[in-house]
Amino acid sequence: MKRLTIPVKSVGSDDWGELSAFGPSVVHQVCGEVVNLANPNFSFAGGHRVRVYSFKKNVHWKIPGGTTFDIGDVKPADPPRRQGRTHHKS
Repeated sequence: MKRLTIPVKSVGSDDWGELSAFGPSVVHQVCGEVVNLANPNFSFAGGHRVRVYSFKKNVHWKIPGGTTFDIGDVKPADPPRRQGRTHHKS
């Protein structure tokens, strides 16, 4: 499975993943089995009014087209450990 690093912005006492780091004009698509409007008038950083939705069960975010992955800091996987054979006496 690939990994993606997302910048985190602290707003009040909460941390929010900043998906706009992928580009302010990018449309983000999020899917979930249950989606509810949690707060229709949330005050975000800088006093911006936004809507907060809650997503539940099987939540995914579609990676915007053209997103590149930098794997330079990813440590290579360790080779698999050898499995010893179990010998049973007959």
